[in-house]
Amino acid sequence: MQITAELDSQHFEKLLELEKKLKINTSEFIAFAIDEFYSKKSNLTEGERVLAILQKTGYLGGMPDVSDLSENYKSYLDWSDKT
Repeated sequence: MQITAELDSQHFEKLLELEKKLKINTSEFIAFAIDEFYSKKSNLTEGERVLAILQKTGYLGGMPDVSDLSENYKSYLDWSDKT
């Protein structure tokens, strides 16, 4: 595949510097950048992983959204398993 790109002088200089530092050509650099971006985008953050585990195991619960929950939380709890 052939790609034509127009870069401003700042990005062109950065590209040349990175290619020199990494000892790769432009095609290899673009492939590397795509792989890096793709792997970071597809990876979940730590919080997202924890949330997914909690949702999958059913451990994640919920409480009603009420304004007096902090004062009257005991009245909102399900005590059916305690009796």
